[in-house]
Amino acid sequence: MRENILSRRLLGSRLSTGRRRSTSRRRSTSRGRSSGTTRRGLGCVAAIALAGLTACGGEVTSTPVAESPRSAPVRIAFGSCADDDAPEHPIWAAINATAPDVMIFLGDNVYADSAAFSADPSVEVMQAEYAKLAAAPGFQTLKANATLLATWDDHDYGLNDGGEEFAFKDEAARIFFDFWGYPGTHPARSRPGVYAQQRLAIGGLDVQVVLLDTRYFRDALIAAPRSLDCPIKNYAPSAGTVLGEAQWAWLEARFAEPADLRLIVSSTQVIPDEHCWEKWGNFPAERARLLKLIAQRGQGRTVLLSGDRHLGEISAFELADGGRIVEATSSPMSASSGFGEGEPNRYRLGGDNLRTSQFGLLDVDAGGVRIELRDADGVVRLRERVDFPAAD
Repeated sequence: MRENILSRRLLGSRLSTGRRRSTSRRRSTSRGRSSGTTRRGLGCVAAIALAGLTACGGEVTSTPVAESPRSAPVRIAFGSCADDDAPEHPIWAAINATAPDVMIFLGDNVYADSAAFSADPSVEVMQAEYAKLAAAPGFQTLKANATLLATWDDHDYGLNDGGEEFAFKDEAARIFFDFWGYPGTHPARSRPGVYAQQRLAIGGLDVQVVLLDTRYFRDALIAAPRSLDCPIKNYAPSAGTVLGEAQWAWLEARFAEPADLRLIVSSTQVIPDEHCWEKWGNFPAERARLLKLIAQRGQGRTVLLSGDRHLGEISAFELADGGRIVEATSSPMSASSGFGEGEPNRYRLGGDNLRTSQFGLLDVDAGGVRIELRDADGVVRLRERVDFPAAD
């Protein structure tokens, strides 16, 4: 049974621990966009009432983002870490210039864990941070022209590096649902956490967007001693959970549903596991479980999206059968940047990471998906192509 805004079995063994570098880069020229008439009225996000935006929505099995198939690829933008105190940041103009059909916010969409909130957590203080985002002119333009989807990370969750131990998490979830326009009857509101799915019928393609919640259920991180490699922060491996069993069962059921493209949205990185910060690698068994699920059930049509890191990169995890799992990390949109120089990542494609304001772009066609990371001037800085396997 399919579930909306966001809609079992485990697995044999296709994984290997190596990586595979892309041997060719497909560089495509810019393609024309369909006229605005095919996308009129498709923006679907709501903000809290004090921001003056209008709620929209209702739950549907498939959200049509174009009225009819078109020859141009479907365009999905994504990004994370938006400084709600920088409403005029040029990243918004750069995103809007690409005219995306869909924009996926990967988390840290606002910085609600302000000093005032940390001292005295309250609904009003957190709502005020969301109101700043709602009032940003570039966000309003994006809202009017694209379907907006979101999950959260620690700063819009309300606790830096936080997990299940955060006492305010249920209030934070209600604020999240209100802002992003989830109707009161939406099934995500009836269960703990904010995980959800959106099925999108775009340009003749069925795109499944799975928005994971890596905060509400995640066991607390285990601090480790700092070292020469990790002088600021370090975490020890944990046998705990990232998703919790209820969310795992829900996720596994999603892989039983067919899709032309399946996007798994995780606020934190999955594949890169060598850096000192938050990552699925802090929970090795959980990381292995997710990669195994994608390898066995993803049918070569699954791409991971992540944010959080205040850097961008594209990583690929090689599978034993010659396939690969690709993850695109894009961060930050408008928050601070410049971090991660020299950071190791044996899975990284393209050599270096990207340490500037940025956003991601997916151009999806029947044959595959082109992944780009673009800077605040709209310049393509990283690019990779994922080709879908040939139909049987």
